[in-house]
Amino acid sequence: MNGTDRIYQLFAEANPAPASSVPTTERPDADVILREQRTPTMLTREPKILEQPSTPRLRRWRGPAIALASFIVAAGIGITVWLVASNDGPDATDPTLPPVTTTLPTTTTLPTNVVPIVVSVPDLQGLTLADARQVLNEAGLGVVALPSDIESAIVVAQEPAPGADVDEGSIITVDLQITPTCAPPAPTAPGVGQVELEVLFECDGDGLYPTRGIAVTRLVPEQGGESIDRIEWTLRSLLAGPTAEERAAGFTSFFDAGTADALNSVTLTDGQVVADFNEAIYVNNASTSTGGIFFNAELRANLFQYPEVGSVEFHVNGDCEAWSAFFQSDGCRIITRAEWDQDVAEWDELRN
Repeated sequence: MNGTDRIYQLFAEANPAPASSVPTTERPDADVILREQRTPTMLTREPKILEQPSTPRLRRWRGPAIALASFIVAAGIGITVWLVASNDGPDATDPTLPPVTTTLPTTTTLPTNVVPIVVSVPDLQGLTLADARQVLNEAGLGVVALPSDIESAIVVAQEPAPGADVDEGSIITVDLQITPTCAPPAPTAPGVGQVELEVLFECDGDGLYPTRGIAVTRLVPEQGGESIDRIEWTLRSLLAGPTAEERAAGFTSFFDAGTADALNSVTLTDGQVVADFNEAIYVNNASTSTGGIFFNAELRANLFQYPEVGSVEFHVNGDCEAWSAFFQSDGCRIITRAEWDQDVAEWDELRN
């Protein structure tokens, strides 16, 4: 049975036909009911409109909300203050609480621009180093001396030049010239097992011709007082050259620490000294004409100071010709005391 027939049946049961009526197949009322079921009749009643909350109701909740927010902020501030305060209290070392560090503001002081004091460089030329040092010290300046730091030396040049403007505290460089005084340092008294002897060096300032030299004192080991021992130690002391103090006083020499071990041996036989050297004796500039004169004069002056020496001869590793060849001459040459005295007299005359 379809839906239409079912509706019709229900309708017939609700409205039975009279007995005298004639059965019919028309179902107008059922069709109407079916049509109404398919197309429901619209209600004429107006739909209910939901009532919107009024403005006064919203204002009623705004006050409590603001109060709640204020309470939360105040609670957070109170907890922070409590943590800071508890960090200084008895529970400050509680490991469960993080440390609170308070950084104080620092004050930065800006440097003050310092304007340097300008000083005029004084004229130092002609002053001794000691005097120049004092003048510069009074002007607020320092000094560096070249080539050495000898207080008695004379300033011959300076940098910066006199009158230049420099900042206070600047360093002035001065060139020095040693004024030869050739005053021998005070000798030291011999100790136990020592003897005193003299070594002859040239005095700077002439430089044209050799002299007999100026004596300085040396202390050497005592060797029984034999002449040959004194001659040997005189040569060894000569080959070591002047001390720093003696050079500062104006003493000069071809010899220095580089030639200190140049002597192989020395002998004295019937008044003749034979001095044998090694290659260390070959000194720069000694082989020139002027250099050779001064070089040989130093050796001869120190040997002929002993009266027992009548002549001298020099060798290089036992060869007298090797010595002559260094000075660009031939053969072996023996210098006598008479020849030495004559040479010194001629040099003195030329010098005067």
